[in-house]
Amino acid sequence: MAVLDPERNAVVIRIVYDGPPHAGKTTSVKALARSLMRNVDTPLEAAGRTMFFDWMEYTGGLFEGHQIRCQIVSVPGQPDLAARRRALLESADVVVFVADTSDHASVERSVEHVRQMVDILRHADLPVGVIVQANKRDLPGAVPRDEIRGALGEDFARTVLTESVAEGGIGIRETFVLAVRLALDRIRELMARGDLPRGRPSIDNAEELLSLLEALPTPAEPEAANDLESALAAVVAAPRPRLPDARVPSGAIWPPVEGRMVLHEATATPLSVHRVGDGDWIAGMGSGWRVCSAASAVFSDFDDGRQALLAWARVHAAHAELLSASRCIVLAEADAEAWRLWQIVKVTPSLRSWLVDAATLDANELFGRLALAGATLGEAYAKCAETRLLPTLDTIGRGSRGAQFVALMPGQLAVPVARTTDVTGYIARDLSRMLAAELVERRAELAQLVARGRPIRSPWDEVVAIALSGRIVAPLAAVR
Repeated sequence: MAVLDPERNAVVIRIVYDGPPHAGKTTSVKALARSLMRNVDTPLEAAGRTMFFDWMEYTGGLFEGHQIRCQIVSVPGQPDLAARRRALLESADVVVFVADTSDHASVERSVEHVRQMVDILRHADLPVGVIVQANKRDLPGAVPRDEIRGALGEDFARTVLTESVAEGGIGIRETFVLAVRLALDRIRELMARGDLPRGRPSIDNAEELLSLLEALPTPAEPEAANDLESALAAVVAAPRPRLPDARVPSGAIWPPVEGRMVLHEATATPLSVHRVGDGDWIAGMGSGWRVCSAASAVFSDFDDGRQALLAWARVHAAHAELLSASRCIVLAEADAEAWRLWQIVKVTPSLRSWLVDAATLDANELFGRLALAGATLGEAYAKCAETRLLPTLDTIGRGSRGAQFVALMPGQLAVPVARTTDVTGYIARDLSRMLAAELVERRAELAQLVARGRPIRSPWDEVVAIALSGRIVAPLAAVR
């Protein structure tokens, strides 16, 4: 997969995270993303399990005068998705094999996956480095290193064995740095042979990789597959609706003028549409736009579709002061016999991404940003009262008018969300969860800041202090 991209003066490498189901592949990639302050794209999940891949990009450091651009990808672990796993492993420049080492039975399952991986990698023209990342080392029954090494056998006699607790981010970054070094060793050999391709990578983003994997066959009768997973894998072959474009007729777009401008901008570059969940369709991944149509948003008659558009437009208009800019609703011809309602929203940073961007600030500034995020959520709760909108760190951002709703609008059939009577307690729990995940590496420093007597100047400073203290107990009941 490695390629020298002269246009961007970058050497592109692919690091593939492999391992059995539930070993911690996705958790590892997400922990790495938090550490590097990057985002992870996961096109489709079923019950929390990856159906295609997790994707992250990171550019950092130099190799022979070229930037190092890393494509970091995890594979699906389910047996019925083996074709996708094989395709991703065959494209790897280095593999991080995440092994569940919490007990002997889990190690045995990991060893079976190792054997499959060895068979796939054996066909590479140049050896692919492998790191075995022994995960879940914090559990009381974790298998000792020597026993893990013995179970892996002679195929991995020279393989580096690292240890991790992916949920806490422990050992993740160190493993990644080692993986980059192994990949670059392979690149150096390819360059010496004159075998390193030059040009744009054949797969340059998550959208292109998803299109490639969707074309792979899936088993006709996946006996070993979970029913839900089988159903989701089968929808890949479903006919795809046409995305809205400039041919949308007058009266089929809201707002009439601004909406058409949004549609033009969002579809200026070609987008691929993908089916997810229970039949919803999405597009725009990585483009800066969210394009979505619910499974139920299809109409056999244009007039019925237009009435639905007008009703939904009234809901949007009623919430106009809350909503982020650059949105529209479009009724587009899905095929020769149906019309489909689409929602198009420009991606606007949420409070979560705003806080992640602040992870490198000094402790005082980061504490202040956490307090401001809490205050913004509190404002959003007041603004969203008696609406279908649920304020969270992911759905609320900061705009020129204060708190704004940056997510997709819920459909017309959505019921008003449950509200808690303890708004500050709810927000403290939301911040506490983020401090235990995306900001885990700064949590102790922030707590020490409070312990040393940082002034608490506002109620939202107090909320952050509570979130840091661990004094949050069982969630309060949500009520209307």
